Amino acid sequence: MGSPPLRSFAAALKYAVAASLTISSLGACMANPSTGKDAPLPVKSREDALAWARQITDHLAQGAGIQINAEPADPVFTSCVGRKGESAPDDRFTLSYAVHSYVPNTQHNDVVRKVRDLLTSEGLKISTYQETPATQPNSVVTARHPESSYVVDVSSTAGDNRMVLGVTTPCLKPPTGSATPTP
Repeated sequence: MGSPPLRSFAAALKYAVAASLTISSLGACMANPSTGKDAPLPVKSREDALAWARQITDHLAQGAGIQINAEPADPVFTSCVGRKGESAPDDRFTLSYAVHSYVPNTQHNDVVRKVRDLLTSEGLKISTYQETPATQPNSVVTARHPESSYVVDVSSTAGDNRMVLGVTTPCLKPPTGSATPTP
């Protein structure tokens, strides 16, 4: 199953931009200039972070009028790393979580419009917004919550008639004394 070269390039570019956003948010999670590098991090267990991400993606799907597929979610926990490569021994982490939905290509723009309007009404700041023709679906909306700094992304995928709904948390610190296994 080959994709036309332009479509493959567009998909690769979209994922490179998403990775760049994720990396920039990871770097900022240990040294936020508005609160100071020594400000306490939000405290949340991995299980609570996963439940939170599920709630957000469920909310996005409901707001867009789409169903999340039954296929497994794609949670990825990573260690927090500061801008200069610094890390801490307290198991702080970020979570990138993604689910998929079957959405006809002709409805991708409607979905990103609905999600954009929902997120804007809830106070999130839109950082990326793009509508594309149904013949080359590459629609996307990305937003960041101004206080908690989580990032949401809803976008067309490389496969036809599919969209991905994703959440990336800021750097979170597990509760003190909790033994959190690293997946």
